[in-house]
Amino acid sequence: MMSKREHGARRAWRIAAIAIILAIAGGAGYVWFGIKSLPPASAEALDATDRELFAELTEQYRAFAERPSDLWTADYRYDTEPLILIRADSTRSSLWHYAYVINASNITDVSGMQKIDFPGNPLLSDVYATKTLGTASLEYWQPLAFTTTTLGDTPVLAMKYAPGELDGGDDKTQAVSTFALHEAFHINAQQAWDYDRGPEGDRIFDFPTDDAQMSLLRTEFRILDALTGQTDPSIVASRARDLLAIRAARYERWPALRVQDNTEAIEGTAVYLQRRMSDLTGGPIGILTNKAGASSTFTDVLAWVEEDPSRRELLERSLYYETGAQLGYALDVVAPDWKKQIEPPPAGERRTPHASLIAALGDPGSPTQAQIADIQARYP
Repeated sequence: MMSKREHGARRAWRIAAIAIILAIAGGAGYVWFGIKSLPPASAEALDATDRELFAELTEQYRAFAERPSDLWTADYRYDTEPLILIRADSTRSSLWHYAYVINASNITDVSGMQKIDFPGNPLLSDVYATKTLGTASLEYWQPLAFTTTTLGDTPVLAMKYAPGELDGGDDKTQAVSTFALHEAFHINAQQAWDYDRGPEGDRIFDFPTDDAQMSLLRTEFRILDALTGQTDPSIVASRARDLLAIRAARYERWPALRVQDNTEAIEGTAVYLQRRMSDLTGGPIGILTNKAGASSTFTDVLAWVEEDPSRRELLERSLYYETGAQLGYALDVVAPDWKKQIEPPPAGERRTPHASLIAALGDPGSPTQAQIADIQARYP
């Protein structure tokens, strides 16, 4: 027979369990009905933040629909790729209210989602809003700006956006639509690219900063500046050959620097895409765009890095986002098929932008000191 003490303990546990269940149910109800909400079904009724976001997305989609090969290749159509945009209180907030699921009706069940109508805009014909994507959206409660969600068997970029944060604030390269373009390229176009997956990685540790290295790097950056805006094939080829010789000298003496090519292949091409979009749409992204929205030169940035030893970590990886994009612009002139050749076989030749320049212009071999001196004299 149960004692009074045992009976009381069991009753207390029962009450505690009921309280926990009620608390969970109440919390879930608050989240679902308090935090969660769906936007209006009509585009005209969306709030200012959502209207601005879809206007920017429409501009990007139109550029891809009309001129895809001016951005990447005719085969890459960002305007038809799936995308998830998550309305949150801030771009790194844990609180989110709903998600737009775009261009995904062929890979996931949207029957329980709310269709958003954009009359007269065929570029946004497949847009749905939902409060949840089931277990796939649990990760959105973490304080992260973006992640990858798998819908069916397809990896999809899921990015947060928030009122007052669409333009990226002080850093225009971090504007939501611009950053989404960059990150979606990694997911949509680079799934099979393994440049950064080998044992050497894509970061240069203990970057050499002795006088010999910095002298060569300074010349290479001056050549990159001399390539800016240049479209004459003979001039681009001549300057690019000089760059190849200087880089060959750097890589021969410091072989660990070769992983720069991997960053240029992965991140440099994504920055190239951002810059090309900006070119076509009159956007703010140029060469080495700073937080004030102004473009810089490679030479000035390198001088800025050299002023403060703590900035030298930029030479380990970050600067090659930009050098890779600049090589892309040079390749557009001297080797227009480079975007195909960067693909792995059998589609391409698995060539980094640097390797594509060598394939197009010739291997400089091991330049002599006299040859290096001649090149440096051309870019004082």
